[in-house]
Amino acid sequence: MRIHFSQDADALYIRLKEDTIQNTDEISDDIIFDFNSNGDVIGIEILSASKKTDLKQLIIQEFDRVMVENPVSI
Repeated sequence: MRIHFSQDADALYIRLKEDTIQNTDEISDDIIFDFNSNGDVIGIEILSASKKTDLKQLIIQEFDRVMVENPVSI
């Protein structure tokens, strides 16, 4: 699993499984799911992330890697 936040794009992407994206569906405003060939959700993108959550409260637990572009100062 990978989590990527881009401050420039204000987008949070959660990659659940490393697989080829076969389909993408915007399930609600600014929430996009990526699906593999089996129809499994393998990625979730949240656009305008800073408007939907308090990123200062983002807690990362038990991840090997967390990628952040231009970290938010707390």
